[in-house]
Amino acid sequence: MGRKFFFICSVVFLCMGVSVTLEQIFARKHDGSGKYQQVNGDVKPVQNFSPVPITQPCVFSPQNPIRVSLNGIPCILFWARRITVTFENQTWLDLTEGTFGQKAAVDTHSSSCGEERATLYLKFGDTENPEALAVRFVLASVSDGEGAGPRGFRLHQVEVLLNGSAQAAFAAPGVGAPPGLSFRCSRVSSLRDALLPLFWASGEVALQREGGVTPNFSFSPQLQGFAIRGGQFAKARDCATSFSLAILIGLAMSLVLLLVLAYALHMLFYLRYLDRHYECIAASPVHFRQSRACRGTEEKELLGSQGAESYELQGQQICRVHV
Repeated sequence: MGRKFFFICSVVFLCMGVSVTLEQIFARKHDGSGKYQQVNGDVKPVQNFSPVPITQPCVFSPQNPIRVSLNGIPCILFWARRITVTFENQTWLDLTEGTFGQKAAVDTHSSSCGEERATLYLKFGDTENPEALAVRFVLASVSDGEGAGPRGFRLHQVEVLLNGSAQAAFAAPGVGAPPGLSFRCSRVSSLRDALLPLFWASGEVALQREGGVTPNFSFSPQLQGFAIRGGQFAKARDCATSFSLAILIGLAMSLVLLLVLAYALHMLFYLRYLDRHYECIAASPVHFRQSRACRGTEEKELLGSQGAESYELQGQQICRVHV
């Protein structure tokens, strides 16, 4: 009973370890098979990078991203499967439909392009209201060291603005891609993801908490900056690494549980082998002859002792009759 219980527990723990490992491997993979609707704003600068939006067909897919352009050359491509903002007072806002849906009401007039830095400014709700919610993505170019070649990009920071002022800024040290690639991730969140940690700047941005309303930002982006060809996303660099820490821990746990299971199976088969071995020994003819010889010797000793006792009794009885 104990061996069966140990075997069942080993199988259960092995299945749990394998499931955790598979979940860590596939949880952050991008799923681009769904069909959605999107409104795209293609912006062109007039002066001082003041873009004017151009409405395009409503097709919500990575093939029709939001574009920020300079002299007809796009410097930012942005698409997201989901955009959400959560405040400390439990207010949860899903901005996906307002950004890419059929009834999109997002303003990108304040977006801009530059050689070293580009900004995507998304203003939601009433675009004439200065207190409306807005999200600002600041991209910085990254040189490969040669200077003249194409440049990659990184997301310098994400700012959430409310009531005309920045409520929070999030660093994004891991969001970016080398030249000729775009960045894609199934989820980037300030709540649990190291890709988007919260920080409070003291110089250029000078952020302050106001009224205890600190937002948390989460989105599932595909993003590309600067070196853009054809107005479409290049091959994506996924944020999910092949061997992250969680995956390595899951693989190590699975290996340990596999070893435990192998040892349990080995002991189970060994015990069964011992049982069969002793059964064969007990059923062999040699064992029967030895058992018979032992039983014969014991019977002889027993009969001899009984004969001596009967002789003594008979002798005593004869003596008594004679007297």
